[in-house]
Amino acid sequence: MASVSVLYVAPGLLFLALLVLVGATEADGGGGGEEEEDDDDHSHDVLHEVPGGEEMHHKPETGERWMDVTLAAHLLSFGSVSEVTMDFKASVQLSMEWWDPRLANLTTQPWVPVDPEVEIWVPHVDFKNTKALKMTTGEEETTTWVSRDGLVNRVQRFDLTAACAMNLQSFPLDRQLCKIKLDGYEDARLRWGFPSLWAQTSAPVITDATALHSQFKMTGLSVKAYANSFLPNIAGKGCVYYKNTCDYLDADTCLTDQQRCEDAVGSPDCDRCIYYSGSCSNSTKMCSLIAETSNKNVFTSAEIQLHLSRRLAYHLLQMYIPSTSIVIMSWVSFWIDAGAVPARVCLGVTTVLTMTAQSSRAAGMAEVSYVRALDVWIVVCQLFVFSALIEYAVVNFVFRFGAVFSRRRPSTANGKESCGKSDDVAAVKILEPRPKPEGTTGKETAQTIDNCCRVAFPSTFVIFNAAYWSLYQLL
Repeated sequence: MASVSVLYVAPGLLFLALLVLVGATEADGGGGGEEEEDDDDHSHDVLHEVPGGEEMHHKPETGERWMDVTLAAHLLSFGSVSEVTMDFKASVQLSMEWWDPRLANLTTQPWVPVDPEVEIWVPHVDFKNTKALKMTTGEEETTTWVSRDGLVNRVQRFDLTAACAMNLQSFPLDRQLCKIKLDGYEDARLRWGFPSLWAQTSAPVITDATALHSQFKMTGLSVKAYANSFLPNIAGKGCVYYKNTCDYLDADTCLTDQQRCEDAVGSPDCDRCIYYSGSCSNSTKMCSLIAETSNKNVFTSAEIQLHLSRRLAYHLLQMYIPSTSIVIMSWVSFWIDAGAVPARVCLGVTTVLTMTAQSSRAAGMAEVSYVRALDVWIVVCQLFVFSALIEYAVVNFVFRFGAVFSRRRPSTANGKESCGKSDDVAAVKILEPRPKPEGTTGKETAQTIDNCCRVAFPSTFVIFNAAYWSLYQLL
């Protein structure tokens, strides 16, 4: 009976094992099919080739001379401004968009990325005033997108060092205007605007306000596009046909929120600072030079203008406050007794030497052929401390002698001048102190001079400060 049960159970177990094995095989096959299908779908998300071959390396024929190229930029960082080399460093993400009819209808999707190995025509846009330029976009990173209508959007990141001609007459109370210049060749008409994939609509150039680490404060940013020419003295050259100006007065509030933004990415306040645009206004204008289609010497240029105001805190702590303290310290000698020669001489000499050492802090600045505001401050402060030392020399003389030297030429009996053995040398004689009214002794005169200097020196320094700060703040 047991053997009969085994004969019935064994085929059943074998049948169940076969069913499990077949189900697992179908599951694997189905999964592989889905993965293969996903791979096929993914392969359609990237444009691996374009029609036209070598023709795609040339500018498309649109029937018009100018190829409109829309520009937008994101200033990712700004800093390291050098007055010695007259340049600055920045990181910029530049977006360009143009229309190429040869790329239309290559996809049914609104936008499709282009494989980095695919070569298509790109407008010839160069950075003009850069001393060093490095593209930081990864080699495998997708930078170009194409729409079903033939619009091409290209986004690249650059680290650059750009020249900036600075006027340092008001240094360190100066304001500078530094520029990032772009030139468009091969009949590319550059204009600032909003590319289709540009998420921001407030301004064509936005700034990461949390990354403005510099000795300068950015008070504003403006962009412009204008007509240019290879030839000099051309009528209409420099005509600005688009300009956008943004006010950055409250951008400094984003610097204090930097650490908080790193911990709270995506919050509205942090996004406002990372994609900061300020308060903007724009204007447009028609340029006759752009309307000329026969002049091949004409091209277009675009600029990003950074309006900078130097932060004064560092120079206040390192130069203005210490030098002011030294000048005030030199006035202490006016309250020390005129007879305390070692004390007043030591104080006067110490302040002069200290002010001389303090002025050496400006030695590392750029050597220019004109006088800067800092030079004026240093010279005046040195003049004040040196005058305080000279003042005590006068006071000490009056205190000790109570009289002054005078030059006297005695006459002979016949009325001719005589001075011992030589008639050409005048004799110098210390006059006998004349009797003076009570209260006008040398000590009292010295004290009167000190009393006057106690008022005159501070008053003059205050007047100088009022004139200095008013003049250079207005320049």
